[in-house]
Amino acid sequence: MAQQEPRRIAPGVYWIDQTPSTQDLATGTERVRKHGDVIATDNQTAGRGRLDRTWDTPPGTAAAMSIVLRPKVDPQLMSTMTLVAADALVSWFRELHVPAAVKWPNDVLDADGRKLCGILAQWLPETQAVVIGIGTNLRFSDGSGHERAAALADYGVEISAQDFVIEARHRLMDAVERFIAKPDVKPLETTMSTIGQRVKAILPDGKNIIGTAMGLGPTGSLLIAGETLQEIFAADIVHLRPA
Repeated sequence: MAQQEPRRIAPGVYWIDQTPSTQDLATGTERVRKHGDVIATDNQTAGRGRLDRTWDTPPGTAAAMSIVLRPKVDPQLMSTMTLVAADALVSWFRELHVPAAVKWPNDVLDADGRKLCGILAQWLPETQAVVIGIGTNLRFSDGSGHERAAALADYGVEISAQDFVIEARHRLMDAVERFIAKPDVKPLETTMSTIGQRVKAILPDGKNIIGTAMGLGPTGSLLIAGETLQEIFAADIVHLRPA
């Protein structure tokens, strides 16, 4: 059976009741998506995160969305779109009295370090686009708290997945347009819990770097001061407890 076509529910927002992956729909070649187009669902069966980790969305518990961006910025800044998106969501969540912060490079955590939201960026050089996949926990089906994950409902925020996606797109597009007008990563540090922390960076080759996260590099990399100052472009980051 062919998968249904996403239907438009708001300007730039296309909803599908169930899909293996919103990211696959947004990056597919069947239809060229415009700057700002969003594909979203609350029932994703085969989503993925960084390093090919899975991100499934049981019906009604989370919002899965992929937004297509074609920002007219230096190609080296395309990777920064992940941090721009995370910063925009954290700013919104804080308005809702959710104590959220960005953990470099792509997670939104609550004050207890539990994941509220995960973000994945996929660069499409053939179409000069970056597709940002975002999965946000709205509520847990069992209604109880979890040790490693948090939901907006834990903080009294009750919102439907469709309403969440519509507002999230508005926030994301505003943030992207501001960054295009002034591509400066320094303001993104203000919503990051990683900056100032003692961290362990686990690099793709398995090497570990331990030091203090000092700030962002000009393209959104993480600067870690250990024995020397090192610039990290890709890593899993562990926030270390004070000795």
